[in-house]
Amino acid sequence: MSQRRSRWVIALVMVVLVAVWWATRGRARDVEVYFIRFDAAHHKGALAAVRRPAPRGPVETRLASALGHLLAGPGPSKPGDQPGLVTEIPVGTVLLGVRVNGGIVTVNLSTTYATGGGSTSMLARVWQVVYTATQFPEAPSAQILIDGRRVEGLGGEGVMIGSPLTRSAAPPSF
Repeated sequence: MSQRRSRWVIALVMVVLVAVWWATRGRARDVEVYFIRFDAAHHKGALAAVRRPAPRGPVETRLASALGHLLAGPGPSKPGDQPGLVTEIPVGTVLLGVRVNGGIVTVNLSTTYATGGGSTSMLARVWQVVYTATQFPEAPSAQILIDGRRVEGLGGEGVMIGSPLTRSAAPPSF
């Protein structure tokens, strides 16, 4: 009877271990994507995080998924979105690459990212990318490249993106 009970306990432990592994490793995990919510008068905007599904895997895979969701924009049919969310990232912006090295996420975006909009739009789109890209502890800073090149300023207003950017203590408003 003792051997039978031991085998039963071992089998039960194996089933529990497989279930835990499947629950924590085998399924997708959510990532945060940052859109903009403006006040009723459309005078002041703030970042608003929504959750989107992302595949398990290396941080670059999860970041590429998060940035892909960001570039796709908000919408009423997308999970977690609420009315009033917008993006300042121009339609047609393409993610050309993402990598993590030495605690810095390098986000390479097409030239469309740098077109159109005034200072509010430029600030909002930069912070949308920075907050979406720096959600993992492996990479607390983000460097934005335009078409593979580091540029000092974005737009006519010169929003500085020549160095890696980090999240501020309080999310910015614009």
